[in-house]
Order: sequence, then C-alpha cells, then structure tokens
Amino acid sequence: MGARRYEERFIAWLTDEGAAYHSVAEFLDGFCRFLNREGFAIRRCNLATRTVHPQMVAIRHVWTDHPVEVIPVNPMVVVRRRQYRIGDAMIDEIYFNAMNEENPQYLASPFYRLLSCGELYEPIHPVGEPQPFPVFDDLAKEGCSGYFGLYLKSFAGVRQQIGLVTMLPQGLCEKQIENLRWSLDLFTLHLNTLMEYSIKNTLARTYIGEDPGRRVCDGMIGMGEVVSLEAAIWFSDLRGFTAISDGMDAEQLIDILNAYFEVVVQAIYERGGDVLKYIGDAILAIFPVSSFNGAEGACEAALLAAEDSAARLAVLNESRIEHGQSALEHGVSLHLGNAQYGNIGSRQRLDFTLIGREVNIASRIEGLTKQVGETMLCSAPFVAASKRPMRSIGDFRLKGVAAPMEVFAPR
Repeated sequence: MGARRYEERFIAWLTDEGAAYHSVAEFLDGFCRFLNREGFAIRRCNLATRTVHPQMVAIRHVWTDHPVEVIPVNPMVVVRRRQYRIGDAMIDEIYFNAMNEENPQYLASPFYRLLSCGELYEPIHPVGEPQPFPVFDDLAKEGCSGYFGLYLKSFAGVRQQIGLVTMLPQGLCEKQIENLRWSLDLFTLHLNTLMEYSIKNTLARTYIGEDPGRRVCDGMIGMGEVVSLEAAIWFSDLRGFTAISDGMDAEQLIDILNAYFEVVVQAIYERGGDVLKYIGDAILAIFPVSSFNGAEGACEAALLAAEDSAARLAVLNESRIEHGQSALEHGVSLHLGNAQYGNIGSRQRLDFTLIGREVNIASRIEGLTKQVGETMLCSAPFVAASKRPMRSIGDFRLKGVAAPMEVFAPR
C-alpha cells in the first residue's frame, strides 16, 4: 500500500469516524482499530495526557486488542483506576496524582525517556533476553516485537505521549514508522479538542459544582436563565470561626478551612449531594429530588451526609486535640423546598447558584443551631418528607419569614 493511499485512508477515517468520537477512550480505540486494518498488528497502545485537576496531574488510557491482566501500578500514585470493554478491546484507565512523577516505575518507563528524546523505536526481544525497559518483559510474554513512542504536539501546551506495541514478527519497518509519525500529528488535533473539552468540564464542575458545571458546559449561560429546582437544601457553618482565627496567619487560616471543608464536602458528595457554594466558612449544598426518585430519598441522603460529616469531624478533632489545637464545631440545617437555580449577576460576571425564600429559610435555621444547643436542625417540610422520627425544638421567628416556623432535631 503506497504512502499516498495510506494518507488518504487515514484522513477519511479521521474526518468521518474519528471526528465523531466524544471521549478520549473511544477515539483511541477507533485509531488502534484503523491501524490494525492497515496491518500494523497493534496489541497495546498507551496514551498519557496531562490534565488540569485539583487531585490528579495525568490520565493514562491503555488500549489492548483483547481483555488482559492489567500490569500492577504503585497504589500510592493512583487516584482512580478502572477497566472497561469497548467491543472486543479493553481500556485500562488510570488517574495519577503528582507523586507519579517520582514513581520508580515511571522513571524506568519509555515515557520518561520520551521527555528527553521525543521519539523512540525499540525492538522487544524474546522472553529471557535483556530488555531496554522493564515493561518489555511483560510485553515479550505476549509475543510483542516492537515499541514505537512519540511525544505528541499539543496546542494547549499539555504534555501528551503515546506508545504503540506491535506483534508483527519483524517489528515495524521504516515506512510504517513514517506513517505512524505522520498520522499521529493529525491524530493529535482531535485529541487536543477532546482534552480541552474534558478540562473545561473538569474546571466547571470543580469551581461551580457537578450539576451547575454540566449545565454551563451544555450551554446554560444566559443571564437570568434559571429553573425551578426542588431539593433538600443543606446549609452549614463553622462555629466560632472568628475566635478560632484570631491571631492566626493566612496559611493557618486556610489550613483550618480546607480541613473542615474536606470532611464535610466529601460526606455530601458520597451521599449524592452537590456543593454549590462556599460562603466564607459556610457551605450551601443541594440534594435534588429528581436525583433520588423522590423527596424522601433526597432528605434521607442529606441526613446520612450530616451523620457522616459529624463522624468525620470527630476523627479530625481527635487529631487536632492531640496536637494541642482546638476542636472544630459546626451547625447544619436541612430544609426541603423549591428554589430558583441558575445564572444571576451582570453581563460581566455571572454566578450559577440557588436563590429564593427556601434558601433564606435554610440559612436562618442554621443560625438557630448554636442558640438552641443543637448540631443539626431540620424544617417541618423536611421532616414530613424524610419520615425519620424527630423531636420538636419549638416555633421560631426567622428573619425575612413572616410566620413562625417549627424546627426539629434528631432523636
């Protein structure tokens, strides 16, 4: 097959089938299948991309033409890992933290070598013979014969590397390597688009919340564009923060806030909630009724999150007390209602948030927690929907609410 014909076939694939893929894994799978139709006999393809995320620095997708036993990776450098099928092929998806940059397994890999040389082709020797990289021992057992690696070009300046392993008896010839090099330059164009889309979604969900991030990325960006949302509304506030922070430097102050937010927010997300906003040392979160097949499920999830956060805060306080630091306490209010959910602000600066009477009620009830000596208080609508037994604390007038409201605490 001549080079021109290969180029034409690749461009036809890239602009038709390739351009239709919406995820990196699907795009990589399609690319490897194209190469195998062209006779490259790719057994394994490893694509590593840097990303922008508060917990991880890189994502690695390992494609194999059939399900295989995955190669062990140091668990200390892994944030998340999963395997899944795409047809008869398998994807091993790994999210790495910053520690991977110093991981001995990475430092002894072809990808580390690519940082300095940009491109390499190495034969994979038969089993039992010395190999240039430790990973080649496993590849030799699968009958692989050659490895081509390339540092990809990225218009966004994000590090991207790819490694392709062939099973051709004589490895890859010069013409095949030339074709790979040429096609990967074009492959990178759509890969960059997919990575930019992924990073955009990650940043939106990290900074404004999971559901708001999804809605904004899907186009809900007009000023005044709001929807009515029924949800269990969570409002919590760190007690005595002004006194705690008195005399502290900025770094200590941030450490306390981050420690508090970490234990509470993790509990909210693990129970299916979504944090919308940090307001100083306070947290506004929602448990949408639509996500739990009804109000009772949403309220139960919020209660479980409150219980989880209390347990985690107790563990955090044990450590703080051991180190001579004061314990952290917070108040939590839970309310159920319909609020306006969407974009407010000005043309220059919008905020995606929850507003309305029900949010005010949740905030005012939280303000009662210290007054009545309770860690958690719930509104009457919340209690009625949750079906959990509660004890009445009494009726209270809330600022901005005309009629007194009865509030409840767990038994």
